[in-house]
Amino acid sequence: MSSDTPRRSFLRRFWIPIALIAVGIIIEVVNWTTTITAEVLLPQFASSAQMVLGRNVALLFAGFLFIWLLFTKQLTKTVKYSAIGVVLVLAAGFAASIRSIENTGNNGYVFHFRWEPTQDQRLAQFIKTAKPASLSALDASAPRFTDFLGPNRDGIVPGVKLITDLSKNAPKELWRRPVGGGYASCVLAGGLAITIEQRGEEEMIVAFDLKTGSERWTRGYPGHFKESLGGNGPRATPTIADNEVFALGASGLLVALDLETGKEKWQTNILKDASAGNITWGMCGAPLVTADKVIVNPGGPQGHGVMAYDRATGKPLWHAGSSKAAYSTPVLAKLAGVEQVLVFDSNGVAGYDLKTGTELWRHIFPTFNGINVAQPLALPGDQVFISAGYDAGAVLVQVKKDGDKWSVAPLWQNKKLKCKMGSAIYYEGHLYGLDDGILACLDAKTGERKWKGGRYGHGQLLLRNNVLVIQAESGDLVLVAADPTAHKELAKVPMLPGGKTWNAPALAGNLLLLRNHFEAVLLELATDK
Repeated sequence: MSSDTPRRSFLRRFWIPIALIAVGIIIEVVNWTTTITAEVLLPQFASSAQMVLGRNVALLFAGFLFIWLLFTKQLTKTVKYSAIGVVLVLAAGFAASIRSIENTGNNGYVFHFRWEPTQDQRLAQFIKTAKPASLSALDASAPRFTDFLGPNRDGIVPGVKLITDLSKNAPKELWRRPVGGGYASCVLAGGLAITIEQRGEEEMIVAFDLKTGSERWTRGYPGHFKESLGGNGPRATPTIADNEVFALGASGLLVALDLETGKEKWQTNILKDASAGNITWGMCGAPLVTADKVIVNPGGPQGHGVMAYDRATGKPLWHAGSSKAAYSTPVLAKLAGVEQVLVFDSNGVAGYDLKTGTELWRHIFPTFNGINVAQPLALPGDQVFISAGYDAGAVLVQVKKDGDKWSVAPLWQNKKLKCKMGSAIYYEGHLYGLDDGILACLDAKTGERKWKGGRYGHGQLLLRNNVLVIQAESGDLVLVAADPTAHKELAKVPMLPGGKTWNAPALAGNLLLLRNHFEAVLLELATDK
């Protein structure tokens, strides 16, 4: 008898489970080492491809193995039933240990177990033991970062040059603390960091002392937006204008507060004012504040798609448009010499006259369920760029004004940059953004892709000088050169654990404030003086 007969016999008996395991490993390796799932296999749902062929591979093939175990005749009944019993007990125990499941941007899963303290418990314990902040006056000289994604809402943050070699110049952690749930970012002014969180059954606007992370003041309002896929809590980043805070809750409550004390000046519900129903993932757009107006996008019918309120009183000033809202934030721009508000709603992008609210022009851009999140970008030459995920792609349009007549026409359109949850940045003739979670660079004039590389998930981008400051979905802080010749990652350091950071960073001077739906951390970055 040949010496390899036992081996052949084993392979003949157990070739099915061996093949299942081998195929599963091959799919997993291919999925995480190439972009095949994002660009070839499932282009309509590129960000979900890794869910189908990635995170669920283990469960899928475990299911196949369990079916084989049920019906195989290669094992004795005692062994088979014992194995089935062990599997069922382990599965039941695992299921019973889970308190909640979160979805990531690629529809993967993050599990939270019953033995872990809840978010409210962690936060309550921290507040109980934390040293209270002093009620000092506002510091006019403190760093300012007052709007979502920077002063022009385009991701560009002017300031000192950053040293990018973080291996020798590691960010200095000034403080770290737990926060309430939600996906709002932070804004900074007067020595305070302002955000909005979910705390119990209240949406809480919180002012942290920028030096210590302790709470200066809080202002809570009843409300708890819940959504099983995206997650719970408020989404819209507050806006600071002068010494006022304007915050929008996930269910439409808009409030104006005093920056120093948190005292309420006025409140209204924009969804009720616009007779609008809420959208799937709640109100996400940061209020746009001008000299005398607060502009929001409730997406109401009959001319209430966009609304402007009097900044001093909260009374409605004008309303316009009738398209359903999306998840982007209103942006101020000047096109063809006219100051206007750009809104990327569920139907496309449009420009509204700042003074009257008149819809000047509109470019229809069909997307999957109108899920538009990225900021519209006003480019030189009266051009506007928009991008969306779920295989929608991107388009650059030319806006023109001839007398009183406005027109808009696409200059190019393709699927080479699909910004699902973050926004693109325009710099020196090129566009940089996360194409379904992978960083890409496009020539803004032609739409040609210059390069694609770097898996940062559905994170957020800022630009300081010629460096992209990326808050990756994984929680990593990443620095990448804004260089059209190649993808050049300069540094990557872990900062926020949990695997799901959707909140945008705040960068002021050499201070970088990061947060996700569990904690916040303030970093001091090394600069080239």
